[in-house]
Amino acid sequence: MALFSSSKYPATAKYEAEQKQLLTDYERFNTYSQSEELQRIKDLEILTNSNDFIKKVDKLKNEKYKHTQEFRQLSKYLSQKKSSEFKKYFKYHASGMPEKVESIENSEKRKELIELSEYIRSSEFISEKKQKGYKKSEAYSKFKQYKKLSKDGEIRLYNKQIKSALYKNYNNIHDSERLKVYQQLEQEVTSEKFLQFKSWMEDKKKFQKSEEYSLIQEYNNLLKSPDYIWYKKTEKQNNFSEITKWKLCFEDEFSSRQLNKDKWITGYYWGKALLNKNYVLENENQFFKDSNIEITGKGVSLKTKQEYTEGLVWDSQRGFIPKSMDFTSGLISTGQSHRQTYGKIEAKVKIEHAPPVKHAFWLVGEKMAPQIDIFRFEDKNAKALNTGVQILNGNGPQILSKNVKGTRFDNDYYIYTLEWEKDKLSWYINGVKVNEQTNHVPNTPMYIVFSSHITDSIESLNASASINIEWIKCYQHNK
Repeated sequence: MALFSSSKYPATAKYEAEQKQLLTDYERFNTYSQSEELQRIKDLEILTNSNDFIKKVDKLKNEKYKHTQEFRQLSKYLSQKKSSEFKKYFKYHASGMPEKVESIENSEKRKELIELSEYIRSSEFISEKKQKGYKKSEAYSKFKQYKKLSKDGEIRLYNKQIKSALYKNYNNIHDSERLKVYQQLEQEVTSEKFLQFKSWMEDKKKFQKSEEYSLIQEYNNLLKSPDYIWYKKTEKQNNFSEITKWKLCFEDEFSSRQLNKDKWITGYYWGKALLNKNYVLENENQFFKDSNIEITGKGVSLKTKQEYTEGLVWDSQRGFIPKSMDFTSGLISTGQSHRQTYGKIEAKVKIEHAPPVKHAFWLVGEKMAPQIDIFRFEDKNAKALNTGVQILNGNGPQILSKNVKGTRFDNDYYIYTLEWEKDKLSWYINGVKVNEQTNHVPNTPMYIVFSSHITDSIESLNASASINIEWIKCYQHNK
């Protein structure tokens, strides 16, 4: 709040709008504090700044396909596939010759040839060959069959193939560990998973297509959210201390057509408590009547009127005595509903000033002193008011007050505020500090009173006089 200056106070409408806006902003701030959007931003902030996430992003941006295990597997596979041994192997295998050779090797004619070959090399054949009539013998028939089979095209093909370098290369590779490794590599590098990985790694926009990129984009877009920008700006300004330190404990906006009798009594507390009647003090020339309290649904007005009436007066020597008076006024008090020690009390009030009517917004406890005057209009015009404390000392009542100026207080509603601490009283008008007192600070529970009084001897009122209260709010410190 601003310090007091000689300039006019802020316009009440502007000041109140600022206070309402502050409360609206506080509610909005608290709502957003619990929002899913803010929680998502916090989660993404933690995630995108984590070491694992940063490493993933760096990998996506900088890792090349040639640096991967998959690339090394593919390179090894292609190297073997391009080698002369494997080229010859696959070409020979594709020709169908290995199957042909195997078919001949397992054929009946080759089995017969092997048997005949063994026979011809045997001592039995050699002996038969030397005998007379050999060419007519069975041995010779077998020899002729051997010669025939030896010249057979398939047998000759077989013998040629098994002696060839191609066949030997085929046999060296076929069913070898090298071929098993090659085939396993081929299965891996031609799999859908491998091909997708290769395509992904070779994609120059793979980072932009990654989940990590999407999360970063989501995070950055959320940081541009108007609600989030407002929230961070508001959080940095931290203007809510005046809201968070107070807890509402009493209020009335006088929004009904009748005074709330659960909150207010309409006379001095002890009269209502002891007599269930109104009374006034011996120096007062007005009497309090409920009919002088007008409520419209948008506030309450305490009217002071020139009106003959009779009522009780407290006389310090004789007690309560009846008295005739020519003026009536109004008083409302929270004596039976709300009392507090320390805190903040504020009300939006406009006065119609007609001297010598004295308007007061004050606090009092079980005794008539001490009292705290939030305002007391006693001057000849509405250009000044008094704020302060009334105490009792050895010589009687003593008023410790400050005369406050700065505007005509009857030209508009003003918000009058008292902040009551254990060691300090501070008075404000529309947020501007107008008085501060650190001595004689009351420490007992007090209730609120609005009232108008006439203590001078007068014959008539020259103008209408009233206190008009739009609302009142009381707060205690949040613990």
